[in-house]
Amino acid sequence: MDKPVETERRLANVIRIGRVTSVNADEATAVVSFGDFESPDLTVGQLSAGGLQFWWMPTEGEQVLVGCPSGDIAQGVIVCSIYAGNAPSSDGDVPMINLAGGQMIVDGDIVVTGDVIASGVSLVNHLHSGVLAGPSNTGKPVK
Repeated sequence: MDKPVETERRLANVIRIGRVTSVNADEATAVVSFGDFESPDLTVGQLSAGGLQFWWMPTEGEQVLVGCPSGDIAQGVIVCSIYAGNAPSSDGDVPMINLAGGQMIVDGDIVVTGDVIASGVSLVNHLHSGVLAGPSNTGKPVK
């Protein structure tokens, strides 16, 4: 084996950018195309996978950054995804989570120090219709 060529190949593979071609959520893996070749199933790295867990899986066509220990693609891990002209906002001052019409499940309590606004209704400052004095229940919040 030509050691300089093998060394150069491994160095080129330490960090790669590619596009996801298939996803296996049951195994938390995905296959990534690097243009001239495809990876085997690669583990999808998570923000946290211990006591506090965040779950994320890329979608087909998503651009991702892959880190490969010693330049070995077979040991690669999908580190993160990279916007490719599809950022949900151009306002860098306002953090955003775009669930694309889906839902987020939180297993535990959420404590918010500010207001929560859902479908235009403030949790802190909303009004109710049909309010009667006494033990009656109120109507739904007014938008």
